[in-house]
Amino acid sequence: MRKRPDTRERHHRALFTRWLTGNRSLLEIADDHGVSRRTLIRWFAPLWERIQTPTIFGQTPCTVYILDGVYLSGRENAALICRTMTAQISWMFAERETLAHWKTFLKSLPMPDAAVIDGQKGLLAAIQCLWPTAVIQRCLVHIERLARIKLTRQPKTSAGKELLMLVERLFDVRTHKQRRRWLCVYRRWERRHADFLKERSDGEPQAGKKRTWWYTHRNIRAARSLIRNALSHLFTFIDHPHVPRTTNHVEGGVNSRLKELVHRHRGLPQDRKQVLVAEHLARKKGGKPPRNVT
Repeated sequence: MRKRPDTRERHHRALFTRWLTGNRSLLEIADDHGVSRRTLIRWFAPLWERIQTPTIFGQTPCTVYILDGVYLSGRENAALICRTMTAQISWMFAERETLAHWKTFLKSLPMPDAAVIDGQKGLLAAIQCLWPTAVIQRCLVHIERLARIKLTRQPKTSAGKELLMLVERLFDVRTHKQRRRWLCVYRRWERRHADFLKERSDGEPQAGKKRTWWYTHRNIRAARSLIRNALSHLFTFIDHPHVPRTTNHVEGGVNSRLKELVHRHRGLPQDRKQVLVAEHLARKKGGKPPRNVT
């Protein structure tokens, strides 16, 4: 009995997706279906040319987008990802996370009520330009992680220790009263250590060059700038309870697995990495949100 071409193609597509997005090797899948590894490679060859495309859903009330980007190769070949609390909405491939690329991506989406982001400058600027009425929530996990990198886990100075404690208490803020208290303590910290953070170090003078200097406590200043720049979008979730505090819907529910798959299939050329990403994201079009994301 001859098989229908459409049935055969669906079967090949299912095997292709299973291999790309699963944990079984090409040889294991071939053994399961009684064919050779070379036969699977031949079946899969035309499927590399058919990249999955996202489906844009209509806007719904109280829409919240979780936006993030992931690089597939160093700092090149980025996948720009948009997800709601329960479903994958859209994605786009770009060379880098730039303002122009984020604008192009966001223009294809219905305007949301709110957006949760990691603070990438191009993304933030694109949202403020294209969606001026959308409220923005900065991901607290990213804030905490970047601050720890600057301050280290065991800061040596009092200013660093106090600021690290403040950053760690971000996740305890859930009410208007707690927000006011946190902001009050932070502003007192800024005033108390203002002179300390202005301290400078002088470099050795060199012939023919001006004497150089730099701020002595550059890492603490960097952590302060991180928080300063995020303050207006740090506690949006308190005024808008339907907005999550983190981008974990994308980071934990999508990106972490995506990075595993890219590593598992390392060696793929860039165009095939994009096929891998599209297959993975297309399987995330719906479902329950991950636990512990807010």
